[in-house]
Amino acid sequence: MQVISLQTLRHGRALLLACLALAIAFSWWHLIHMTGRMPAMDIAMIFHPWATFAMWMVMMIGMMLPGAAPGILMFAASRPRESKGETLPYLFTLGYLLAWAGYSALATTAQWGLHTQGLLTPSQALSGNLLAGLLLMTAGVFQWTPWKQACLRRCRSPLGMLAEGLPTKRHRALTAGLRLGLYCAGSCWALMALMFVGGIMSLAWMALLTLIILLEKVIAPWKRLSDMLGLVLMAYGSWLLIM
Repeated sequence: MQVISLQTLRHGRALLLACLALAIAFSWWHLIHMTGRMPAMDIAMIFHPWATFAMWMVMMIGMMLPGAAPGILMFAASRPRESKGETLPYLFTLGYLLAWAGYSALATTAQWGLHTQGLLTPSQALSGNLLAGLLLMTAGVFQWTPWKQACLRRCRSPLGMLAEGLPTKRHRALTAGLRLGLYCAGSCWALMALMFVGGIMSLAWMALLTLIILLEKVIAPWKRLSDMLGLVLMAYGSWLLIM
């Protein structure tokens, strides 16, 4: 077993933090650039599956990686001082993003279905208040379910999943990251689906949902926040339905 110095460990974690920050910054830069140069009518008339999937994946990196970064850095800090452990945090991150790649595929499929039925506006939001209201109410009710609370609890405390033993092999680090990603996707899928309410091409809506998801992960009274958010979503959905 080759032991590495504390200084090398600090450099490795600084590099990991820089890579995470760069990925998040590049994702938001790409989203801003893309929404600024892509005509809304072209988006509404033509559906490109791979381009749409890539767009969703970039959104997932920009919106979900900020909330996962503390857990990833905690995972890196818990590694033993072994040279072979240097790649494990990156594999952990890759596993996390693989879960969101699956969600991106589902979101792309949903967008394609709504597109073919003519249920999306040029900004890729649901046309009409009925579908938008129902989606908001669904997301609001989901905030109160045991599934939401259980998934959010595991997503907020990623090291709790490592109580069975810290991954020391590459495939186990990848699996641990995938498991964390699945818990986070199970917690946030309904909130992310609200992109269809505000418009998939809306940067303001992306930023608002990112902030909400981040607050759910880092704020101390998270259950109270989650319940209050459910009430707000239900009220907003009800208002759209009766308009």
